[in-house]
Amino acid sequence: MDLPADESFDVSSDGWPAWPPRNAELTQQIERSVREILNDGQWGTYPETTAANRDQRGVHDRCRAAVGQAANEWAAPEGLDSFGSASHVRLCPSGSSAIELALRALGVGPAGGKRKAATKVILSAYDYPGNFRTVELLGGRPVLCDTEPTRGIRSGRSPAGISPSSKAIQAIQAPPESVLLISHLHGQLVDSGGLAELCRQRRWFLVEDACQAIGAGRIRELANGQTVFVPVGTLAEWTTYSFGGSKPLTCGNGGALATEYDGKFQKLQAMVDRPSDTFPMSTLQCAALLPQLSWLNRLNRIRCENARRLSELDWAEVGCAAIWDDDPAVVRAPYKFPVLARDASTRSNVIAGLRSIGLPCGEGFRAMHRTSDRRSDKPVPLINAAKLSDSLLVIDHRALLAPDVADRVRECLAEMS
Repeated sequence: MDLPADESFDVSSDGWPAWPPRNAELTQQIERSVREILNDGQWGTYPETTAANRDQRGVHDRCRAAVGQAANEWAAPEGLDSFGSASHVRLCPSGSSAIELALRALGVGPAGGKRKAATKVILSAYDYPGNFRTVELLGGRPVLCDTEPTRGIRSGRSPAGISPSSKAIQAIQAPPESVLLISHLHGQLVDSGGLAELCRQRRWFLVEDACQAIGAGRIRELANGQTVFVPVGTLAEWTTYSFGGSKPLTCGNGGALATEYDGKFQKLQAMVDRPSDTFPMSTLQCAALLPQLSWLNRLNRIRCENARRLSELDWAEVGCAAIWDDDPAVVRAPYKFPVLARDASTRSNVIAGLRSIGLPCGEGFRAMHRTSDRRSDKPVPLINAAKLSDSLLVIDHRALLAPDVADRVRECLAEMS
């Protein structure tokens, strides 16, 4: 796949696309955006001060609005409308702080006062470890569920195996006002529609961690026959995003959380505005991020095409299986391309082989299945999450911007087999 000149990227010393991205057009747009706020003084003012003294919206407000658009309307495939939108977006210092603020706004906390027991927060045993630690920090009680089982891995490919298991979640008993925290990881999407209905029935709150999946969603047909794009987080109380230094949208640090619920947003405002923002994202970060938001959709398409080509390689010849699903109703936003090895030893050997061609790759997350009973509840078996912890490897998203990534990896696999 040859990229148009305006979508090609300079490479770093390892021979793969550099990160942060080095693209002539995008770099010029970022420089222009940053220069604008350096020249007019926004870099050194509070966003609310800028808003009070200008006829036009400042960069902070423009960035906040564009985050919502990039995750919703701009991400919709051509010819489709976006179903729902993030009515309220709050920028914050990181994806981790976005998770913390969402849980705080939902009342997660320890036993005490009117709360007879710590708030139960259900999350996958295979997840970003910071989510587990945030629940602990707030005094909530982590309740671990398993991930979906892999299928058909002998062919060198599985359509599932990373997302939280709906069956495992259904087997968990938790009181009303518990929280279900689901993360869309490594280019895979959780069945948030089914889980949103489960939360409604059990009076749980739903939080979707889309820090790895901004711009992703599903194509659905409504009852009236209209086909629409349903972005991740549409059915949740809160959705979170990250703009950290390794993410496809980056300003070094930064994040956002979004909701369609006026009351929940107002509660958040009352928590963080004292009266200035206690969880800010700087105007310089906003200026660097803003131009990237309009690039998200087309770069996600490039990553998806290259991820699809990687999934078609003969991973079985090195004892692995790519985890990828070609469901045409799913719009993906690949962050890490996942490959499940036969065992830990095989994973180590394959990572070493891939790194011999400079490919940016590494181990997946360390799952939380071994945490003590003092730290978490484990009401269901966590067999699949344990397998991911021991054997999953991931290829970094910047490699997915290389037009020849599949060809180079194919040659590497042939040498290893």
